Amino acid sequence: MELYRYAFLADTPTLPPSHCSNSTIEVVDAKNSNRPASLQRLPIEHVEGVLGSRGKLPCDVRVPTRTDKLHMVLWFRDKDAEPIYRYDVREKLLTDAKRSSVLGERLYFQTMSDPAHLSIQDLQAKDEGIYRCRVDFKNTPTRNLKINLTIIVPPETPVIVNDANGILASNNQVGPYNEGSPLRLTCEVSGGQPRPTLKWWLNEEMIGGAWVERNDGVIVNTLTHPNLQRKNLGSKFVCQASNTNLQPPKSASVIVNLNLRPLSVSILQRHSRLSTHTHYEIICESSGSRPPPNILWFLQGQELKGVTTEPDSDDLNITRSILSFTPAVEDDGKILTCRSENHWIPGSAIEDRWRLNVQYAPKVTLSLGANMVADEVKEFDDCYFECSVKSNPSTVKLAWYHNGRELRHNATQRVIMSNTRLVLQKISRHTAGNYQCSGQNSEGTTLSNSVLLRVKYVPTCKHNTESLVGAMKQETIQVICEMASDPPHVQFSWTFNNSGSEVIHVPQYHYTSSGTTSTLTYTPVTEMDYGTMMCWGSNSVGKGVAGPCYFQIVSAGRPFPPKNCSIFNKTEDSLSIACTEGFNGGLPQHFNLEVIDLVSKKIKLNSSYKMPLFSVDGMEPGVVFRFIIYSVNDKGRSEPFILDGITFRGYSKLTGPTADAAEINPLFAVLVGCTLVLVVVLSVAIIAVWKRSRRKPPIAKAYKRENGNGNGDANFETDDSALTKIENGLDEIGNPDVVPNKNGKDRGIRGFIRIHKTPPARRRKKLDLEVKNNGETVALTSLVETPDGVHRNHNHKSSLLTSSNHSSATPRESRI
Repeated sequence: MELYRYAFLADTPTLPPSHCSNSTIEVVDAKNSNRPASLQRLPIEHVEGVLGSRGKLPCDVRVPTRTDKLHMVLWFRDKDAEPIYRYDVREKLLTDAKRSSVLGERLYFQTMSDPAHLSIQDLQAKDEGIYRCRVDFKNTPTRNLKINLTIIVPPETPVIVNDANGILASNNQVGPYNEGSPLRLTCEVSGGQPRPTLKWWLNEEMIGGAWVERNDGVIVNTLTHPNLQRKNLGSKFVCQASNTNLQPPKSASVIVNLNLRPLSVSILQRHSRLSTHTHYEIICESSGSRPPPNILWFLQGQELKGVTTEPDSDDLNITRSILSFTPAVEDDGKILTCRSENHWIPGSAIEDRWRLNVQYAPKVTLSLGANMVADEVKEFDDCYFECSVKSNPSTVKLAWYHNGRELRHNATQRVIMSNTRLVLQKISRHTAGNYQCSGQNSEGTTLSNSVLLRVKYVPTCKHNTESLVGAMKQETIQVICEMASDPPHVQFSWTFNNSGSEVIHVPQYHYTSSGTTSTLTYTPVTEMDYGTMMCWGSNSVGKGVAGPCYFQIVSAGRPFPPKNCSIFNKTEDSLSIACTEGFNGGLPQHFNLEVIDLVSKKIKLNSSYKMPLFSVDGMEPGVVFRFIIYSVNDKGRSEPFILDGITFRGYSKLTGPTADAAEINPLFAVLVGCTLVLVVVLSVAIIAVWKRSRRKPPIAKAYKRENGNGNGDANFETDDSALTKIENGLDEIGNPDVVPNKNGKDRGIRGFIRIHKTPPARRRKKLDLEVKNNGETVALTSLVETPDGVHRNHNHKSSLLTSSNHSSATPRESRI
């Protein structure tokens, strides 16, 4: 154990790094003055290590002679008598050396490097000092080496401060600065032992002045750049702080961002002339601005909208603005200006100008005649319009329109066109509507504004047909009257005529009115409560004596059969049938279709439909069918409409002639033909006899209404196309829906309108042609013809009238 007797215990001060690596130091130990002189005079090697990093203390362990061998390496620190690290390879291989450390894993002796060294992990400030390496050999005397370890404390990361004393994040942009403005940046760094240097760099070139240390120990370096140019855009200014070469300098940097003024602006594709009816996209380009400039369009000093601005896809330095522009008439000769400006840089705006040459289609304005008042035009007045035209070049055609349809000069129809004036004489309600004029030249055609001509007129019935209303006795119905009127505020009155000479005025409390509609509540009680109800209207223009609405109040019954049935869309196994519905008997009706196989007499189909439109499919080919169509309401079914002999061809199952068909006897064919002819002749004879023996059904002639002399009277004439077959078997006298007139003819119904009410059952008459009058049976022959041409029973009045002259057996009053 004599080997460890010479531990280094002297109070040896740490040598500064400036000492030479081969210098020696004389160590005097007062406590151990008898230490060998070889330990007191040793060369010292200076080593630096950065705080927190790994340090390396070199030690020469090379064997002096080939016959010698390394036994042990001991590491001592300053005055410590005991080694801090042992490396023992006595009687061992180098790889099997015995190691021990007082600092644990922080120390490790590496012999494979040249020179060998003691590695110290995570250097700390307390690790600074003098270390001694003692190397023992088997034969050669012990070798001692001294190492002075200096710990370098790096500075903190520098920070860059702008003029506003705001700390800028490293590697971020600073600015933006306007082109031509100065730049002033200050770099500050704290800490570091020894004190660090602080420098500015631009594009790997050192710039800026010297650094100084403030009283608070902070080192400062201020950079001033007097005039930022376009080339400085994106430049990176770097501030570096360093106090050792053992690690890279600590640095902070900023990237300069600049606002650049636009260099050029130009309007592209200038047209020699513009047309008002053409849409243009005018392009203006500007270059050199950062950020992209604001491109504004002005027309004679007024800013224009509808502008799209976008950077050029190929050159981001170019900004393009597209103006969507349709010239107006008043734009001719005006100045169009494109202005490019970087709003961050005052006074950076530049402009390009273009004087417009605009040709335009006629500019047309329509107005009512100067002497006319729009709200006082009435039917049968005269009116005129004036069309003002301005165009370049001159107008070649002027046209007039009524509700979109072009008008023609026609003096017979009292339509007169004179230059820019339209005159309408003796106008009617149909003259009302929107009027326009148009002008045309080589540039196109222009339509004027629309002027509404309002023609006031007296109320007339909106539907020019007589409505049929079905009702049962004691049933309350509502009769709706709609008038066409301008102004639309109508005063209504109702009258009733039950085929007598007297017209009954309906009290006002039986009906309600709103605008152009009036609703009458009516309850028939006796037979005399069925007849013609008329609705009249008046407004501020006058009373509509020529246009009342007619409602024929009839007793409800079975519906009339469908008519005018036709087949369409027929295929090999399907078809469709469309019919016209007949009178519904005053009740809601639906329609039935029955399909019967005439051979087997079986019903193949029985379907119900809301409308008289039928479709059948999947029918068997080669079979003769009968189609029976009839309508149904709550009172029963109508007479049928029959379609006979309907067959479907289908596809033949035979693709060619057979052997049996070729062997048919000709004599047999002749006999079959004669038999068929005989059957047909007999059938025709039987049908003729049968028809002759039948009683002819009564025929109701329908009449169509024509306007008469214009004073409210109406003329009627027979319309043979409106003949309607009355169902057989009805025990009726004539047609209950038709009122006889003085000519012995039936007064026709002006048409059928579907009424969604619940009418009563049709009245039935006895075969002896008698009716009841206040409980007394009276023959129809007692009806006399009045001077107004209407048959009336003088012994009975309508129950609409309530009189004190009635006998004690006064009939019940109708409920209106």
